[in-house]
Amino acid sequence: MPVSAGRETADAESLAILRQDAPAGRGSATTLRRRFVIGLAGATFIGAIGGAACVLFAPDLLFDEPSCSPSARGSDLGGCIASLPIPDIAVTITATVRLSSNGDTLLLGGPLRSDTTKVVLAAFNVAEQREMWRTALDDFGPDVRITVSAAGDKAAAWGTGGIRVLDLPGGKPIMAVPADALGSRLFFDVAFSEDGSGILTGDAARRRSFRIKDAASESTPAPGFDQAEACRASGHVGQSNSGSVRSRDGKSVVLLPTALSGAPVQLSRSARSSELAAIICGTKSVSLLVGPPGWEDVTALFASFSPRNDRLAIVYAGKTSDGAWRTLIDIRDARASVERLASFPIRGNVGYRIGWSQDARHLAAIRSINGETDALIYAIP
Repeated sequence: MPVSAGRETADAESLAILRQDAPAGRGSATTLRRRFVIGLAGATFIGAIGGAACVLFAPDLLFDEPSCSPSARGSDLGGCIASLPIPDIAVTITATVRLSSNGDTLLLGGPLRSDTTKVVLAAFNVAEQREMWRTALDDFGPDVRITVSAAGDKAAAWGTGGIRVLDLPGGKPIMAVPADALGSRLFFDVAFSEDGSGILTGDAARRRSFRIKDAASESTPAPGFDQAEACRASGHVGQSNSGSVRSRDGKSVVLLPTALSGAPVQLSRSARSSELAAIICGTKSVSLLVGPPGWEDVTALFASFSPRNDRLAIVYAGKTSDGAWRTLIDIRDARASVERLASFPIRGNVGYRIGWSQDARHLAAIRSINGETDALIYAIP
């Protein structure tokens, strides 16, 4: 236990006195033993208090958010490489964001803090930490979710009013798919086809594709989601806020037993097998994931497959003993091994506000803490 320099001097003087008194007789020996026992008891008591404090406040004391540094880009562990303040756009906690194909541009949207009736889509230069352009999203709900085509020439934004495809850069409208064309239900994920000629959306049971050049045409079933004869598939595709998420090619599903709701498999609890059967129906692989050691008390809020289905980001969140939010973004290899590639602890609340680059080597996260919002950009090994 560290002590002051004054305390160290006092202990040294006491040691010298004890050594001088040692030959004096039995009275001195008894005094020494008494002092030793009292000192030992005091040390034990202090140690017990310290141990209890460590157990009680371990999530706070052990929580460490590494600072952002460009040098993390080439690290074997990856890490935060940039931080951008987001001063005037209220990116809602259930919105999603997206990085450009090479990770150098961040796209996000939401209402203006000064006037929540106005919703915008904005692009930020990551290296220069500045906004490059913004465009209005008229008659758009507060939740703005974004995706980008593989070529980086188009973006899709979706909210309560439906889906809008926009030209990049600049955000000029190309196509709109109204909400009623989607069965009056919007999903957490919209993705571009490989060649960028269409968009795909819907859950596992209602996966649909829309051609960009002919928005008026009826939607067609998306490839890879042919319904199995033995069961009716269910669950979110691409991104999810429930206990499961299916890859966009329909081949794999990941189960999150610590999700806040909708988990078909929960730790130490039984669940209906029929729900699990529908979640995994038609897939070729199933994985069950929990947070890393030290994060057993947090909830899985959101999960997102990378554009090529090769990686998965899971957002875990909980509160410290003083009521502050803490977040962990866990990155997994979504192929056969499902090994952990990196874990990024974050002070504050992230919610669903994450977004991949096309090559899955970068991930953006919007973090709110102490009334301020910033964007953190991570390099992933």
